Amino acid sequence: MKPKVLTIITDGINCNVETGRAFELAGAVNEEVHLNLLLDGTVSILDYDILSFSGGFSYGDDVKSGKIFSLKLLKLAEDIKKFISGKKLIIGICNGFQVITSLGIVPYGTLGEPKVSLYWNDSAHFECRWVDLLIPEDVNSPWLKGLNGKVIKVQVAHAEGRLVTATEEEYSELFEKDLVAFQYADPSGKPTEAYPFNPNGSPKGVAGLVDITGQVLGMMPHPERNAELFHDPRFRELESDREPDGLKIFKNAVEYFKV
Repeated sequence: MKPKVLTIITDGINCNVETGRAFELAGAVNEEVHLNLLLDGTVSILDYDILSFSGGFSYGDDVKSGKIFSLKLLKLAEDIKKFISGKKLIIGICNGFQVITSLGIVPYGTLGEPKVSLYWNDSAHFECRWVDLLIPEDVNSPWLKGLNGKVIKVQVAHAEGRLVTATEEEYSELFEKDLVAFQYADPSGKPTEAYPFNPNGSPKGVAGLVDITGQVLGMMPHPERNAELFHDPRFRELESDREPDGLKIFKNAVEYFKV
């Protein structure tokens, strides 16, 4: 059976269609459900295999990007814990990453007690551009199977993407515990803090994280925007039978449930 993806929609989410399309291309069944139907118990997240938080500007990015959405999700905290303990998968992309960090799912599963935050880009404005991402050698996640040590090309589109922690020690722990999923890379493939290769100034180029189980992936860049051959601006120059860089992430999630 194909794994079932739950893409949660609510006010301001606008990347749900592209994200759902990427999952379907990868071989999953995608269903969109409004947050209100989850909060009132009409639909349960436990009936799905993958929980998807797509990009956008939930609730107009009021207060802080992803904050209001995350506060509403606290009502589902126990179900989210059961979802993760059931070996299921979660992804948060762009605004979705902001949501799951504000909620505390990433990186340590401390729901209601966020340990990292995504703050304003150093450029102080919205950044939309293609970037290179290095996947660290030691990160372990079903989302990233076969990608360790590789560089992929995807698109970013955000204003609040710079990862910060309360202390430098806490930031270092993300690397020590192999929770860094992606780092912005320069043209040589090395992690960078230099603009524009790193569009937000995130220290050590951090562009995404996994949680301590590896089942939850959060990332600022948009893999769904490089899930079809024609998405890449260089597509006329590239092999017609290649696999788009972003699609591999979604295929990995589908393959995880075939084991």
